[in-house]
Amino acid sequence: MRYLMVLMVACLLTACGSDNQGTHYFPLDEGMSWEYKVTKSLGSEQQIKRYSVTNMGAVKLADEYAGESVYLRKNSDGTDYYILQDDTGSHRIAKRTIVEHRPRFDAEERKILPGSKDLEVGRFWTVETQPYTLRSVEFHSLPNPGLKRFMMSNEITAIDVTVTVPAGTFENCIEVTGQGEISMYVDPRLGYQDILMTQKEWYAPGVGLVKLVREEPLDLPMFKGGAISFELLNFED
Repeated sequence: MRYLMVLMVACLLTACGSDNQGTHYFPLDEGMSWEYKVTKSLGSEQQIKRYSVTNMGAVKLADEYAGESVYLRKNSDGTDYYILQDDTGSHRIAKRTIVEHRPRFDAEERKILPGSKDLEVGRFWTVETQPYTLRSVEFHSLPNPGLKRFMMSNEITAIDVTVTVPAGTFENCIEVTGQGEISMYVDPRLGYQDILMTQKEWYAPGVGLVKLVREEPLDLPMFKGGAISFELLNFED
């Protein structure tokens, strides 16, 4: 009996050790799938749809990623995402849309979450992204703000959050808070404006992303912003 108890404790310690801790907040095991409720708020209009992601398993890539742990994820829009997972964390390295024949590699790896040794409050990183709701509402010759790239600064702001979404209540979630600015020419009278974009994400152990909220506030005659949220509806492992 004493030997059995020691063995159980050893197994628990192994399960919670550094080798697993960094990956189970963003699990990539083949066959796992997530379904989200996506709510996009555009002024008085609200659009709701479902969005799903499925892990397709490990893939082999050549050149600099040969021999690396790279995994494929497919979403309900038909887009493939290639994720590198190592001691430094989980990173998106490429994507492939339904009209592309091969992966299009990112200029730089995009960190999703740090590795196990860096999962602590105050950990900071930056990632390139683009707007989810910024848009033109009048005809004009100015650039489309929805295509504008910008850098978002992310920080782990909590590691023990409880989050409730339609799929249930999840404890010990990691909270990631992001901020970024877009500078855009809005009209001849106002000239350039800086729009502060904010985002919060929550990742649950063994599950991954359970909730995301992005705010893009802008209310001008030619351009509007809004908000978007992802809430986990179903999860299968």
